[in-house]
Amino acid sequence: MSPLNWGLGHVSRTVPIIQWLLANENEVIICCDESQERFYRNYFPEIWYVPHAGYPFEFNGKGNWTLDILKNFSSLHLFLQEENRIMKQLVEKFNPDLIISDQRFGFVSKQVKSIIISHQLNLPVPKWNVFAKMWNRKLLSAFNEIWIPDNISQEYSGKLSNGKLKNKHFIGTCSRFKKTAIENSTSIKAEFEYLGIISGPLPYSKQLLDLFIKKMTQSNQKAAVIVPEEIFDTSLNSAIITAIPSPSHTEFINLLLKSKTVISRAGYSTLMDLIATKNKGILIPTPGQSEQIYLSKLHKEHPLWTFKTEEEFLQMDL
Repeated sequence: MSPLNWGLGHVSRTVPIIQWLLANENEVIICCDESQERFYRNYFPEIWYVPHAGYPFEFNGKGNWTLDILKNFSSLHLFLQEENRIMKQLVEKFNPDLIISDQRFGFVSKQVKSIIISHQLNLPVPKWNVFAKMWNRKLLSAFNEIWIPDNISQEYSGKLSNGKLKNKHFIGTCSRFKKTAIENSTSIKAEFEYLGIISGPLPYSKQLLDLFIKKMTQSNQKAAVIVPEEIFDTSLNSAIITAIPSPSHTEFINLLLKSKTVISRAGYSTLMDLIATKNKGILIPTPGQSEQIYLSKLHKEHPLWTFKTEEEFLQMDL
C-alpha cells in the first residue's frame, strides 16, 4: 500500500481499507514517507513500514496549477520511472499478492495484481488541455482495477468519476471516522465554535492557516486548529485559538465532537470525513484547484456545508 503525498487526505482515506485487509487476516506493508508514517502509526503501530519518497511537487501558491504541473512534469516523469524500478525491487523482496496505490501512478507492477484508489478518472481541466486527460487515462489503465471511493450513483464525485475505463469499481465512501464510533462516544459539550483542519500541499496549507488565524482573531470566537507538524509553531496558540499538531485518532474525534463547525479546504477526503461525522462545514476551495472548485459547485446545496472563496470567507459573518 502506498498513498500520494498531496496533503493527508490520500493517507486518511486508506485507513478503513487497511483495517478491512487486516480484519481479513492479511499482512499489510505500507510504503510511505516520514510524515505519512507518523499519521499511520496512530492506527497501525505494529505493521511494517518501508521508507518511500513522495512525488516532487512544487507549487508557487498563486493558483496556477496547470503551469505548476507543467513545470514539474519532467521531474514527475523521471520520478515515475524511478518508482517503477523501485517497485520491481519491492516485488522481488516481499513477493506480495496484491499492490494497492492511492493515486500513485508509479506504484504498479506488471507481475502482481495492482489496484489504484482514485475518484479522478475524468480530470476537471479546461477542454483545451486534452493532453492531461489522455495522460491520466493512460496511467490509470496500467492498473488491473480502479477503486472509486463513492457509491455507484456518483453522489459525491459527480463527473469526476466518469470514464469508460476497464475494471472500475465503486467501493462506497471511505473515511477513517466510523459512524458507530461517533454515535457511541460519550456526550461532550461543545467547547469550540470552530475547528480548523489545515491540509493540502505547501504553500496552500500555510495560506489556509494564516487565513484561519486572521478570521478567528477578527471574530473573537473560541476555536481550535489542527496543524501539520511541518508548519506548527507554539506561537499559534492564543487566548481564543488552541493549535494542535497531529492529534491521535481519539483526540481528533473528541475535537470534532467539541466543535460546532469545521473550517477546511474542500478536498474530496474532507467531504468523506464530514459525511461520516455529520459536522457542519465551511469549506474553502484551494485557489485554482479545479477539482475542489467543481466539488464546491456540485455540493453547493448540501444542508450542512457552506462553500466560500478565500475572499468570501474573510468577509462573511461568523
